[in-house]
Amino acid sequence: MPKAQQPANEPAKPKAADKAPDGATTPPEAATTTSPQPEPPAAKQPNETVVLNVPKPQVPPAAPANETAQRASWVSDFSGGDCFYATMTSATDNAVAIEGFGTAVQPFERMMSDFQARFQVEPDISVRLIEPAQCEVTNFLHLLGRTGADKPRLVLDRTLVPNGSPIGGTLVTRGGLISNVLLIDHRGIAFNLDDRIVAQPDRATFSIPIGLGAADKAAGKVLPQIILVITGPRDVKAAVFSAPTPVSALLPRILDEIEANRSDYSATAKYFRLGG
Repeated sequence: MPKAQQPANEPAKPKAADKAPDGATTPPEAATTTSPQPEPPAAKQPNETVVLNVPKPQVPPAAPANETAQRASWVSDFSGGDCFYATMTSATDNAVAIEGFGTAVQPFERMMSDFQARFQVEPDISVRLIEPAQCEVTNFLHLLGRTGADKPRLVLDRTLVPNGSPIGGTLVTRGGLISNVLLIDHRGIAFNLDDRIVAQPDRATFSIPIGLGAADKAAGKVLPQIILVITGPRDVKAAVFSAPTPVSALLPRILDEIEANRSDYSATAKYFRLGG
């Protein structure tokens, strides 16, 4: 068994520091005091030039106060065809975001080109491709988008939901308003979700499991779904139903009731894809 090796020599023990001789003192450092001396006057430079009226740097002009309103109105009035809806979701002097629903991309490409030619800003357009059976939603949003009423703010927790998983989100509205929440599937069938909404003091939330039918599930399809929120001073009776209802019949009835009530209602919609 190997033994630990011992050092060949004992380490030297540290010596105590030498003491200063008795009575020795360290002379204090000599203190020096200096008084500031007046600086000699600067020599006058010959041909010194004084520049007056220096031009100020140019500040880019602020955008007119109504520029955002003009852009939003232009987007709302744009004609993209029968199944087309677009709304401006945010805007600054140099950037514009637009969200749209439709069955084809081409109308939105034309919108981008025309918007840039009109306002010298290239918009960022998010296109939500939907099924023809869901097209009644675009007409509904277009008509209620002109009322000027406060829109509810709807945020989904994701835009791609695996089959059988929950879709969750948050809904915020101004105090005193009432919302009806609908799900419109890829077949154009509407489901009332009011009973699945959890009300909180300043918002409402939901988390609802959702799945495709057997045929769509077997085909492995990923299909568009829409959550539509209608908000106003009171419930819309036509929006309260229990049996799944074709949206082509439901939304015109809701519009008729809103028009008869002569009250300001608004609507917002969010899109997600289900399946996979």
